Amino acid sequence: MSREPSGDCYEAAAKLILAITNHGRTDRPDVRLVHAEVAGQGELSGLQFGHAFVLFDDQRVLDLSNGNAIVMAKDRYYQIGRIDEIGNVIEYTAKEAIAKINDHEHYGPWDLVTESGL
Repeated sequence: MSREPSGDCYEAAAKLILAITNHGRTDRPDVRLVHAEVAGQGELSGLQFGHAFVLFDDQRVLDLSNGNAIVMAKDRYYQIGRIDEIGNVIEYTAKEAIAKINDHEHYGPWDLVTESGL
């Protein structure tokens, strides 16, 4: 089995923030789409790669990627993925995400550049 990460995190996170904000028509400044470089777990241990999720009130993470429904305190989620330690994080409002989706014609990543290229 390949150690290269794969999945639907960018699409899942983008679709989630679009649903929460009614495609940007509902102002939700407490909700952000996050693209971040994370440290892999399990089979992906030792790899760093790009990942996407949604952040609420700067306190909770919702990650629906790969069929999961992870709801976790931001501090814990960031600790597990070593997100603060790596320090490569970009947050988007729903309106910013919609503009990026329209400009690039995909769900991301748009601005996140990782050392591994993944």
